[in-house]
Amino acid sequence: MRFRNIEFRWSRCNNKYELVKWHQNTNSETCYVIAFFDKEKECYSMRTIGDRFFEDKDAWVVGKYGLEFLNEIFEIEKEEEELK
Repeated sequence: MRFRNIEFRWSRCNNKYELVKWHQNTNSETCYVIAFFDKEKECYSMRTIGDRFFEDKDAWVVGKYGLEFLNEIFEIEKEEEELK
C-alpha cells in the first residue's frame, strides 16, 4: 500500500514487512527504509530507523495502517492455530 511517498510492503531482502519513503529524482525513483515490522509472541511491533519515521507525517498514517493490518492477520493466524 502506498500513500503519497510512503509505502508499506513486504521485503524479500529483509524477509519482513517494512515502511519505505520514496524520492523522485530527475529520471527515476529511489527509496530508503524508515521502519521495520517485527513479529513477536503476542503481536507485531514497529521498529523505526533513527528519526526517519518522524520526519514525515504521512508515515504516521501508513505506519498505523500497517501495524493494524499485521496485528489483524496475527489474530486470525492465532485463532486458526487454536482450532488445529
